[in-house]
Amino acid sequence: MMMSANGSASSQKMAKLVTWRAILFVGLCCLLILIKKSEACARTVSDEEETCLVGTTPYGTFSPAPGSTVVEGATVTLTCDASARLGGTVVTATCSSAGVLSPTSPCLPCPDTTWIYDSTTDRCFKAFDPTPVPGVCTKDTPCTNLAAQYGAPTALGYTMNFQALIDAGLIGKANSVADGNYYVGIGDPVTNFQYQLDDGTPVPLPSFLPFFTPNEPDDLAANTNQQIFIGTFFGTFGYADGACNLAGTYGSICQIQLTP
Repeated sequence: MMMSANGSASSQKMAKLVTWRAILFVGLCCLLILIKKSEACARTVSDEEETCLVGTTPYGTFSPAPGSTVVEGATVTLTCDASARLGGTVVTATCSSAGVLSPTSPCLPCPDTTWIYDSTTDRCFKAFDPTPVPGVCTKDTPCTNLAAQYGAPTALGYTMNFQALIDAGLIGKANSVADGNYYVGIGDPVTNFQYQLDDGTPVPLPSFLPFFTPNEPDDLAANTNQQIFIGTFFGTFGYADGACNLAGTYGSICQIQLTP
């Protein structure tokens, strides 16, 4: 079948249009090659830097602040709380090409190893010398000024983990703190032998009795001995009850509350 002159011209125009489109496509592709420095005329992949999210860590903080992002190669710095200590030497972390921060040393609970950590309450306990005031029971006084130093709530030590308080007292005694006897935040201020923590939590007597020294507790029906001590009584280091010592010779087991 013969093609007319008009049809031939139309086909030639179409061929030229297809050719220019192909040239344009190849030109754009080559432009992408030059811009992206690619080795092939293909879809490029983003080469943006990885970022890492700054998280949180127990008993310490990172700088920049938690929730911030840092780019690949940047570092964050760990600072332990005043009531904690560094469990190693690494205090910086670096953002890797995988978008992960390198590990740092952990912040360990309690300012140093002379404190006893109680995981049941997230508290640290330590024996302190008395702050005597003539004629006044100052069992709480050594603990009240610690909050500013350690940046956490402090008080006379109390917990249902009775052994933790004994362990703190033994460290105090070994280091000649006070006279080896210490107040704790446990007593029976209302009824004889009905003990409670200083926050009002009742202390079950059956669980408490095994930690008393021989012949303790000993009190009269009038409940004159309302304070619990830790010390050496009848040759054994443990708990005993008595009246608050106005002579100011007994020390105190103080606590730091690490988390509210």
